Amino acid sequence: MKKALLVLLAVLFVAGSVFAQSAAETKSEGPDELTYWASLNAAITANSFDELPYWQELMARTNTKVSFQHVAANNNVAEAFAVLTASRRSMPDIIEYKWINYAGGPQKAIDDGVIIALNDYMQYAPNLKKFLDEHPDIANMVKTDEGNYYCFPFLRGDSYTNNTLLYTEGWVYRTDLLAKAGVTSIPETPDELYDALVKIKASGLVEWPIAIRGDHINRVFAPGFDSWGENEGIYVDNGVVKSGLLEHNRYDYLVFLNKLYKEGLLYSDYLTLDKKGMGNLILNSTTAIGYAPGGSGIGTWLPQMQKNDPTVTMSSAKPLSPVKGRLSMFAKMDTIYSNAGDSAAITTSCKNIPAAMRLLDYQFSKEGHMLANYGIEGVSYKMENGEPVYLPEVLADNGTLSSEKAWKYMRFTINGPFVQEPEAQKFYYAVPELQQALELWAQTTYGEHDMSLITVSSAHADEYARIVNDVKTYAKEWENKFITGAVPLNEQTFAEYQNGLKGLKLEQAVAWRQEAYDAFIAR
Repeated sequence: MKKALLVLLAVLFVAGSVFAQSAAETKSEGPDELTYWASLNAAITANSFDELPYWQELMARTNTKVSFQHVAANNNVAEAFAVLTASRRSMPDIIEYKWINYAGGPQKAIDDGVIIALNDYMQYAPNLKKFLDEHPDIANMVKTDEGNYYCFPFLRGDSYTNNTLLYTEGWVYRTDLLAKAGVTSIPETPDELYDALVKIKASGLVEWPIAIRGDHINRVFAPGFDSWGENEGIYVDNGVVKSGLLEHNRYDYLVFLNKLYKEGLLYSDYLTLDKKGMGNLILNSTTAIGYAPGGSGIGTWLPQMQKNDPTVTMSSAKPLSPVKGRLSMFAKMDTIYSNAGDSAAITTSCKNIPAAMRLLDYQFSKEGHMLANYGIEGVSYKMENGEPVYLPEVLADNGTLSSEKAWKYMRFTINGPFVQEPEAQKFYYAVPELQQALELWAQTTYGEHDMSLITVSSAHADEYARIVNDVKTYAKEWENKFITGAVPLNEQTFAEYQNGLKGLKLEQAVAWRQEAYDAFIAR
């Protein structure tokens, strides 16, 4: 089912109805001094946020002086976070983190004395309060079962209706190579994909018919078998919480991948393949099929390759399905609020909570919304017929929004505590093939099965965190051994694998998530 792209009213009109107070109403008498910890996205080449025009503008508008502490996003952020929060007495005032990932969930972070509940301070955040009052479904996402608001969230838009921000990555097919190999249509099922890969290999056009990063393997292939393995494989189906790792169709998925690996159809070094390596394989025509985020995938590779060879063509595809023409049950899909980006929480070390609330709340105001999504007027964007249009300062040569340039002036191309604007996506995905890809990626029913926002109760939090950590390590090791043939894959060895998962108490973890799901629905 194709979803039409979102057609908005003028952005200022929309923002005015969604975001409450003006800049003047959110300024403190300051200057207030605050400390702030955040990871530095790999796209950011500056040493600190305070070097960026965005943050300089935000500090000026809120009359706040912020001292930043950083860890590189490509380093072990979780480990750095654990060190940072080990002492409850010397934390920075504000921490940006994927709080859903906190061991035991956000309520545990409050109970552990790491962050504060925001409920008693919402008078200092009138913009966030108004937004949550107007979007009770989102409000339910960003508070705990105990009813505590805990962060200023990173939100991908404010509605699920035609929200292109929720689909950010997918298949990359070199359709010119497929045509030369005699593949006349884009595969929809695992069987069709296998037939296409065999033809590509026989053509001799590329060294590897398909290359997929190890961290993408499950989301690419498992949907073709109605199987799911990410987040311990936990999903909900008609009110019943399950784990795909414990279901027998997981065996069919692993058999298929082992077959691709043995026959030389799947890139053999997939376990060490990273973003840069994936790009090199596509750009050097070493592979005909890949998978990548839209902006850094087709949006970057196709224009670059067509400069040297205009005959190069690419397209994406909808997620694999076991049945041709049926929507995929699983796929890579974000929720409006998820662990896909960092949200900001105020720590128990903060001595000036009102100032911290005001600083973060500004990004939920009308002016702050424009700053976070478009940057500084006259520098990174201008108003044209009542709507914002990006300026060359933040555009790539082909006229699309450049993540390599935009991070200086805005947060749209990265993440943080603000509401991402779906309308801005049209500048980021301006390549026609990406516009089509957005419609294809949305052809899934995963929204009905996603459990990412539902965390277990604080009573089970520590034990649950231990179980899922053990399961993640165990499943990754065993499944990759099955795929590569390091461990023979048959009904007996697969049963041993699943018995091992049960021995790690995965079934207990599923039962606790069922309790949490039931409580979520009741709330």
